[in-house]
Amino acid sequence: MSLPAGSVVALDDILPLMKAMPASWADGSELRWAEHAWGVLESEDLTTYQDPVEEVQVLCRLLTLTAVVRAFSDLATGARVNWKGALGTGPQSIAVALDQIALGRLVERLGVYGSFGARETAAGLAAVVAREEWEEVTGALRHVLGDTRLFGSLWATRWSDTTYPLDDGALEDVAGEGSADKARAFEWITEGMPL
Repeated sequence: MSLPAGSVVALDDILPLMKAMPASWADGSELRWAEHAWGVLESEDLTTYQDPVEEVQVLCRLLTLTAVVRAFSDLATGARVNWKGALGTGPQSIAVALDQIALGRLVERLGVYGSFGARETAAGLAAVVAREEWEEVTGALRHVLGDTRLFGSLWATRWSDTTYPLDDGALEDVAGEGSADKARAFEWITEGMPL
């Protein structure tokens, strides 16, 4: 017996949420990168869901993409990695837009609920789910893009005129001069993007 086809969280559905993502670069292209990365998740069947709980899980993957950009930019600038700082907790944050009951059921389903007190915020729970989805999301990005293209695309978020996917010329521009920051950020990707 096969399961019925699931629904999809399409890019158009989440564009308003993407626009609420905190930016690392004043004139960067994180939003266009997130749109491109969402296409990667779609290609790896990580944007489909069967029920409201799975839909929240898919939406938390957008938080994971936000955390990926933040962790990378922190590494690339020599800052202490603060991926949670990219998730946002304000009234326009992605976490606030989530179905709170489904989010609670999701953390129970994933088995991470027991580590929180009863007063945990939606943003805090969503951050835990985003962290739980980290390996799945980063694995999909590395699988589809490869380490070099993934690195190039993330490094290029600092330029406002970047378009995705990067062509070979844009990758060569990223390669340009080597630096300790670039080396550290590339090594992080090749090591599996650990948090």
